Amino acid sequence: MSNTNNIDAYSRSQIKKGTVLSYLALGLNIISGLLFTPWLIHQIGKSDYGIYSIGTSIIALLIMDFGISDAVAKYVAQYQAEGNENKINDLLSLVSKIYLILALFFLFVFLVLYFFLNHIYLSLSASELIKLKTVYIIVASYNVFAFIFTPLSGIMLAYEHIVSLKLCDIIYRILVIIVSVIAIMLGQGLLAAVLANVIAGIIVILYKLSIIRKHHNIKLNLGYKNPKLLKEVLSFSIWIAVLVITQRCIYSITPSILGAISGSSEVTLFSLASTLEGYAYSFGSVMATLFLAKITRQLMSNDISGFTKLTINIGKLQFILISIILVGFFCDGKNFIELWMGKGYESIYHMTLFLLIPSVLLWPFMTASTGLTVKSLVKEQALVNLGAAIINILLELFLVGRYGAVGAAISISFANTFKALALILVYQQFLPIRIKDFMYEIFFKYTGAAIVTTILSKFLISLISISNLRMNFVLNGVVTLGLYAVLIFFTVILFDKAFLKEISILRR
Repeated sequence: MSNTNNIDAYSRSQIKKGTVLSYLALGLNIISGLLFTPWLIHQIGKSDYGIYSIGTSIIALLIMDFGISDAVAKYVAQYQAEGNENKINDLLSLVSKIYLILALFFLFVFLVLYFFLNHIYLSLSASELIKLKTVYIIVASYNVFAFIFTPLSGIMLAYEHIVSLKLCDIIYRILVIIVSVIAIMLGQGLLAAVLANVIAGIIVILYKLSIIRKHHNIKLNLGYKNPKLLKEVLSFSIWIAVLVITQRCIYSITPSILGAISGSSEVTLFSLASTLEGYAYSFGSVMATLFLAKITRQLMSNDISGFTKLTINIGKLQFILISIILVGFFCDGKNFIELWMGKGYESIYHMTLFLLIPSVLLWPFMTASTGLTVKSLVKEQALVNLGAAIINILLELFLVGRYGAVGAAISISFANTFKALALILVYQQFLPIRIKDFMYEIFFKYTGAAIVTTILSKFLISLISISNLRMNFVLNGVVTLGLYAVLIFFTVILFDKAFLKEISILRR
């Protein structure tokens, strides 16, 4: 009993500190990105930044662990909950061999693909292709090396080393900026952006290794064989692999489609909109990713009440968060884009809105999605993602030629909306969640505040005319945020007082 209490106490501590560090890391990432990205584009040029985005997207699209890292996180958390450390060593020994074999496979794939780059990216000039090949070689080499160490994050998450894991994000971002700035000042240009990520990534890998070696006596035996365990891991991983592949057919494939059809400038525009959506998504995913071990314990012990309460309360926080982001960007996004990037980037506003809209349905269910993974119900998520990926690719092939990056954003918006609606049906069927209660507690109670804020903000802003762009941006933001805060406060007081007590679940 005391051991269970110790585990729960450690879990609570890690979740609290991890949440704070996650938002600190996210704030650093966003602020630095908003300042660093436009500086980088102005330093290396829109075309070179587009090439950098294409090069990294090729690798991101192709290199994957086929869901094995998710299996590592799941089974390590499960074995830890069972108190079986020997199984953890066996699992990691088996998985390490798989990663080494896959790394060699990816190395071969990248070598073959290198000779076909100029046949794929026909819209790029000869000089752009030369730069792309240089970027490709560096990024591919690093990713094959880093791939071998992919399970490190899953191990740290399963053991709830959340604080150290989040410190890695902070260290990585700071190093990328410092190395990039120094390299660019020394005249490296495009290579600076590439090498900075490589150097920072290697340092973070070494840090993760030191944390695991310090706290855990993990002994790898590369000669270990266990066909039954291998079959169990692969049977779980195969659908995670489909899930990962189909997810990449939504975002990671888009720069390549744009590069092949529309050119490097459209890739840059999409990458900037995608970056903003990524920043927003990072806010939403912070809490959901911290509860893997806790959700594993709840579902393994059949604590349906605890899981339901956690899912609904986190869902409310997620909905409130995406609502203020979406409403704030809708009311003040045009000013923000002009302040951030200057003239000539207006289309980013519309693209970002298209990318954000499906999040209203996706974010509140992130904890439920983790529950599906814990229960090994990944096949259902994978099939939904497959449908979304097919919709996205077909729409992009049709719309990108006509509307460029905006067409890509519209395609992704439709695909993700389909994904969100289909996943709700999956959650209803396979998890102990009553969707009607979930929809009532979150969407029915809190949608009104977002709608009223949007209408009132637009009305009040229209009454004020300020020529100074920066002042206009600040005033619009204050009005929108202030209205939303007031309306959410009254919503909680009038319709959901219990939420104030229930949110203490984060401290229990």
